[in-house]
Amino acid sequence: MIREDYAWLTETYISHRGLFDNLSVPENSLPAFERAAENRFAIETDVQSTKDGVLVVFHDDTLERMTGHKGKLCDMTFEQLRTLRLLDTQCVIPTFDEFLKAADGTNIVVEIKTHENIGETESKVYAALQNYKGNFCVESFNPFIVRWFKVHAPEVICGQLSCSFKGVFKGIKRWLLAELKFCRWNGSRFIAYDAATIATCKAVKRYAKKMPIICWTVKSAQQQQELRQYYDNMIFDSYLPDRDDLRKMAGEPCLYNSDKEN
Repeated sequence: MIREDYAWLTETYISHRGLFDNLSVPENSLPAFERAAENRFAIETDVQSTKDGVLVVFHDDTLERMTGHKGKLCDMTFEQLRTLRLLDTQCVIPTFDEFLKAADGTNIVVEIKTHENIGETESKVYAALQNYKGNFCVESFNPFIVRWFKVHAPEVICGQLSCSFKGVFKGIKRWLLAELKFCRWNGSRFIAYDAATIATCKAVKRYAKKMPIICWTVKSAQQQQELRQYYDNMIFDSYLPDRDDLRKMAGEPCLYNSDKEN
């Protein structure tokens, strides 16, 4: 069920961390966001806080993969982070405000990375989003972060990120998260589920009758076609999808069947 007030969430394909190649254009960099906006893609990105409380855009908890520097992002100040470069390019780790400027009004999906002291980062993200000129929503793997918005900013569209959590959690914790048991409690208005297990998750199928389903991360045209029946929109990287999303908005014939199975 797609509510009219956030139908935009399903209209344009969502670029994962911008349009990047991790060569000349790193993920979650300003050039990646600018390319995505120029090509009329929505943008998914990741937000976390530095040691001194500055909101920055970066996916990993640790810095080594993207910067070569060992250590956790949350243990460094913003000034220290600005001395690092992404993948031997001249790109720095952007602030959240810099991301919002680069996104330039395109639809954005903001993932807040899990952290301690829930409320501090969320309050800052919420304040920054008030000045954004485009559509936005917030998502997180942490159901308590989604809940914070239900309580403190109920007008913000929030969704639950999830996957099978195989090899991550065990027992009841894994079952609760993978089977989306927190979604009614935390006010989720969409589900973002892993491409690897979206087709076999019964909970996803149940929620598909109630709210939009977003699939992450689709990495090829073949995978897009194979999974199309299970989602309303996709987060993609590693290829450029055919622009069925724009054709659908224009009322033109589409390459893939756009009807999701219920």
